Amino acid sequence: MARDHARIGVDIWDDPEWTALTSLQQTVYLSLISARALSYCGVLPLIPVRLARVARDLSARKVTAALDALEAGRFLVIDHDTAEILVRSYVRHDGLLKQPNVTKALVSALRKVESERIREAVKVELVRLLAEQPEARGWGGYQAADPEGFAGLLARASGNPSGNPSGKG
Repeated sequence: MARDHARIGVDIWDDPEWTALTSLQQTVYLSLISARALSYCGVLPLIPVRLARVARDLSARKVTAALDALEAGRFLVIDHDTAEILVRSYVRHDGLLKQPNVTKALVSALRKVESERIREAVKVELVRLLAEQPEARGWGGYQAADPEGFAGLLARASGNPSGNPSGKG
């Protein structure tokens, strides 16, 4: 099922890191999280000219500058080699882990990400969420969709980054 809405918590306006952004940076960020192309793991193509079409006074140059600032502020992870953008906290704030089937869609979307750096950043966010929300129903969907990947998340969340603590064979 395609996304038909975006969730934006009203507490965003209480976040000093968010309110420290310029209005242009906020506009670009909000256009990213509400973009139809945003996948269930929070990734979309890096196409500044397309993002510039959300407002008459935007240009690809302005969008690129805003994207760079958002990356510097850790709102985004950008891989220029694969032309992908990750909205780093998308999975956390959109409530995807409440629903096992939507979590399966997250796993499917994650498999399509070209960037190793972005895939790793999504996994870091998932490990954080697993530690914070171990009871979330979506973990069952994750395990069903990717049992080996889920086992890896469990190991990382428990502080053991590999299934083989000795590092041998």
